[in-house]
Amino acid sequence: MKKITHPDFAKRIERACDGNPDVPPLNHGRLGWFVEQLDKHAVEVTQETVRKWFHGETRPRHKAMTALAQILKVDEGWFSSGKSPEFSETQRKQNNVVAGGAVNAVAGFIQMDGGHPAFPMEEDREAESKKIHLYAIIRGAKYSFHISPALGEGDGRHFLVPHEAEGTIVLGIIRDGPFSVRILELDWDTIRAAGTRKSTGFDVPLDGRQWREITSFAERI
Repeated sequence: MKKITHPDFAKRIERACDGNPDVPPLNHGRLGWFVEQLDKHAVEVTQETVRKWFHGETRPRHKAMTALAQILKVDEGWFSSGKSPEFSETQRKQNNVVAGGAVNAVAGFIQMDGGHPAFPMEEDREAESKKIHLYAIIRGAKYSFHISPALGEGDGRHFLVPHEAEGTIVLGIIRDGPFSVRILELDWDTIRAAGTRKSTGFDVPLDGRQWREITSFAERI
């Protein structure tokens, strides 16, 4: 029986792979893909070495660890030790406070455009597990929204999007002035491609990307 000495790292590398569109599925060339990608970073390993990482039998050395973090687009500190700063407590508190107002604002816009918004009930387990902030009926279609307010200033603005929200429609809210708000649809392909993957979600920069802007809730999204 193989000795599992690094089970926590095995869990982290699996989590880093989950949802990353570049990584092949299990049993469909994943080990070979990692060998090829690491070779591009001047790190030579065998498929057996990669297999041992995934099973927690060994863990990568420093150079390989750095390359893997870059390949998987994750924070190296978290990937290596599981103890990176991730989203700071200040960031989380700021996000939660601002999100409450942003959810209310979106609900108001939907209602003004003739839609029917509804907030999840306390016993709504699906909303809790999928980070759903708001339901809505718009032109007969039902939607589940996760609302992510932009944090930071200017070119440094970014969104914090939890992994659990995948499967919902993510609306990014940008406040450009005292009563000026832009609403963007943050599609999941771009969230995964542009965001920095962390253990609890994606840190997604605004940085001029062509997100779809929603200017009305009068029609289906």
